[in-house]
Amino acid sequence: MAKSLGIRKNPVKDERERAFKEAALKVFSSKGYHNTTMAEIAMEAGFGKGTLYWYWKSKEELYFALVEESHKEFIGLVSKAAERDGGALEKLYWLGNEIVDLHYRHRDYTKLSWKMRAEELEAFSPQYVEKLRHNSSEIKEKLQEIITQGIEERLLPQLDPYYLACMLLGLMEGMEIQWLEDPEAFDLRTAMDMVVQFSGLFLRDAAEAAGEDIQAS
Repeated sequence: MAKSLGIRKNPVKDERERAFKEAALKVFSSKGYHNTTMAEIAMEAGFGKGTLYWYWKSKEELYFALVEESHKEFIGLVSKAAERDGGALEKLYWLGNEIVDLHYRHRDYTKLSWKMRAEELEAFSPQYVEKLRHNSSEIKEKLQEIITQGIEERLLPQLDPYYLACMLLGLMEGMEIQWLEDPEAFDLRTAMDMVVQFSGLFLRDAAEAAGEDIQAS
């Protein structure tokens, strides 16, 4: 029986692609999409602009390749949290710590995400805008699964899980902004620890109140 040869990887090509992505991430996260040129990215990577176009047909395609990488990792964490064993609070605490670690590992990706939000989405091709919306919806859906579990466990108030998911994301995003603006004054890990402590006290009181309501009924 003939053996399958499989797909051979080209180490030089892979290394060059990674160099371009790292350069693009650095420039995009610093200058934003519209103020960045492919020539600047190629120069930062140490290659010619023509070589860069062998990998990506346009600046937009390269930009969203980076955005997609960032979103995939974030979606992966939220999905993993939803699928973990344990209670809803354990899942949310685990997720919060993992997200903080992700931001510290890939600060430029976080900066890129916020630069992207400052851009006018109408300027991008519809297929990329639709993909962004799909990713955002997927994140919220997974968060809603955890929140619904928390409501069923009587640890979270009986409110609309969609709005609670949006509020949780808004809290995290607010902390991200503070951290990006002044990382020396605002430590993201310290902030997350405080959120966990505050949430624990709030949810404990909420659970006690729920228990009293059940006994009264």
